[in-house]
Amino acid sequence: MKRIEEIRTANFTEVRALLKEDYVCVSVIGKVYGDYDGKEEIQRIKSLNTFRHYYHLKAKDYLACYILYKEILERKGIDRLKSDLIELARDNNKSKIALCGYGRDDEFCYRYILSDFLRSNEVNVEIPKEIDLSYQKSLWNIDLYKSRGHYNLSDSVVGDLLESCEWVFAKTMPKNPHYYTLSKALEDDSLFLKLVSHIRYFGKIESYEGMAYRVFYYNDTQYWTMPQDITNEQCDLINKKYLG
Repeated sequence: MKRIEEIRTANFTEVRALLKEDYVCVSVIGKVYGDYDGKEEIQRIKSLNTFRHYYHLKAKDYLACYILYKEILERKGIDRLKSDLIELARDNNKSKIALCGYGRDDEFCYRYILSDFLRSNEVNVEIPKEIDLSYQKSLWNIDLYKSRGHYNLSDSVVGDLLESCEWVFAKTMPKNPHYYTLSKALEDDSLFLKLVSHIRYFGKIESYEGMAYRVFYYNDTQYWTMPQDITNEQCDLINKKYLG
């Protein structure tokens, strides 16, 4: 990294000022949405895209966001990441880089995950003194679905109830054959909520095509819900897939 004199973090609102200070402003999340002064001059890092994380962010499921983004970084690798940063500096004939994201002040932001990854690989990144990185790290470990609790049902009770549901084959996804059931088919919103809460509380977090799911296993079958809601109460669909 000898060609880069400084790497720091920033919010997209700071781009115009940073450009005047001769920084290369780099988006850490891919395409930038919103009206920001200097937006057209923001550069991108190859393969760092978080558009698939939309519903996780909406639900403030920062644990899922962290897991998915960390997978992106590890898949890319530190050598390629450093090479991309050097290339951006060289192409723009500058020696300072600002890693930019949406989060303001102590709000969750991917730039801190990227900074932590770079720092852990001996690349210095300056973070403003007012930012508590330990607080950011605490956000990456909060499982909101677990904090919402469950209804003290056993796996066998939940599994048997799930097996008794009416299941429909998902015709629109032939490459990922699975089935789904809707809350209205159960005709018991309270019971459906208990099933959803159990799946999300006890399910194992697994990533698939850029999204994270809590997957509950029972009798060679996996069950999961879509991460499109903020609370368990808004979920109206459960998926299942046979193993083997």
